[in-house]
Amino acid sequence: MEKIKNTYDSQIPGVLDGVNVLDLTGVIAGSYCTRLMADLGANVLKIEPPDGEIMRDIAPMRGSTSTVFSALNAGKKCISIDLKTSDACGIVYQLIKKYDVIVENFSPGVMARLNIDYETLKRYNKNIVMCSISGYGQSGPGAKRPAYAPIVQAMTGFEMVTLDAQNALGRPLNMGLPVGDTTAALQAFGGLTAALYYREKCGKGQYIDIAMSDSILATMHRDFQTAFHDDPIERRYGPTKTKDGFIIIMPLSQRHYTNLMECIGQSALMADPRFADTRSRLDNYNELLRLAEVWAKDLLSAEALVKLEKLHIPCAPYRSLADAATDPQLEFRKMITEVIDEAGPLEVVNSPFSFSETQAAVRSRVATLA
Repeated sequence: MEKIKNTYDSQIPGVLDGVNVLDLTGVIAGSYCTRLMADLGANVLKIEPPDGEIMRDIAPMRGSTSTVFSALNAGKKCISIDLKTSDACGIVYQLIKKYDVIVENFSPGVMARLNIDYETLKRYNKNIVMCSISGYGQSGPGAKRPAYAPIVQAMTGFEMVTLDAQNALGRPLNMGLPVGDTTAALQAFGGLTAALYYREKCGKGQYIDIAMSDSILATMHRDFQTAFHDDPIERRYGPTKTKDGFIIIMPLSQRHYTNLMECIGQSALMADPRFADTRSRLDNYNELLRLAEVWAKDLLSAEALVKLEKLHIPCAPYRSLADAATDPQLEFRKMITEVIDEAGPLEVVNSPFSFSETQAAVRSRVATLA
């Protein structure tokens, strides 16, 4: 593997060059949203409390520096302002005159109490685009519930959908990923770029209210339908046991099915009415995977994958994140890059965008708190 180096080039333009973003966020959702904007060229100024935002203390740590904070905030400038003090409003009012976007994720009502809510700020910049990210939205009977990603994931049904996909597991899982945070970040990013486009066309800024709960619900397309419309087949798109672990196989198309039957030595089943067409195959999908597992259980995962891949059957190993990060395809796409924080060089995930004419890359420096 080649030595990882930062891919940002200040000579190449970004889609959001010249866009100034005031970042009043903490934790994950807001910070990831504004990092995506920074990756596309926006100038992001993060305002933190005097002792820094909470993510600066979240492990893993290198000395006194959080690697998670560095990954979420690379490419931004950081300053300290105590927004609760009497002179903080004046500072924000002056800043906002020079900014295009403001992003915040305080609890609903806090920005109004601090006198820096949208209605107040647009007096100083009528074209400002402002986005608030919260657990359940800015208004409504549940808006002021305390919210972190796992809490909202439980409230929205996401955790029980995940539980339903596990065979006979008796309790909801401890989720490894902050799905609520990342989905809200992506929805906020999309909303902000759309609002900037609208402002470019019509000359008007606007306010965007992003709820983590809405963002999660918006991802559960099939699961929402099966909650209200019966699907008697509980098919599982999941692991197939091998001699030394698990792989995943997904023979959804007719070609994948016939190739799988050839691969596992069951060519006689190619005309079986249970698998004759897509609908029948999906209705009997669990039986199809059972047949595949009978074949795979005596093979090492690597051996099974070679045979499946030779016939272009969709399949993959179950890998750790550390193993996945060494994939040559990720290296080719430069998805692992390097930034510099107070503790030195740090490997982080690069921007997921790849444009033909403009740049998308995390900048190399993580700012210290001024």
